[in-house]
Amino acid sequence: MSLLATHARAIAAGYDDGPARLRCRDHEGRWIVMHASCMDETDPDSQIAVVIEPAQSADIAPIIVEAYGLTPREREVLRGIARGLSTPEIAAALFLSSHTVRDYIKSVFEKTGVGSRGELTAKLFAEHYLDDFQASAVFV
Repeated sequence: MSLLATHARAIAAGYDDGPARLRCRDHEGRWIVMHASCMDETDPDSQIAVVIEPAQSADIAPIIVEAYGLTPREREVLRGIARGLSTPEIAAALFLSSHTVRDYIKSVFEKTGVGSRGELTAKLFAEHYLDDFQASAVFV
């Protein structure tokens, strides 16, 4: 929390830019996002306001993808898979041949330890969201 406050003060002082934002897991393992800013944006010595909220998938997806060591192009292909695009649709969007996209998909599968698009989506979802989902689900 002090790192976040320090970043907010640096932004207010003009030494840094961008949002003072941190993604992390809470004590129960759930992903959260913390935002901080100085109450008086022109005074770095003013009080700090901190907002803590549950992370959305878009908040943690970059962290998850980075953990698998995917190249920038593999990340683009993964983004297409996550959006439900077909191989030809991904190829057209990235200006690649379908054969090249299939090679990237194989590489993504290998790095993430899966064998299909469905398994990839399930793995990313299950490993990072399913516990929270099951904890809040009501089974009848």
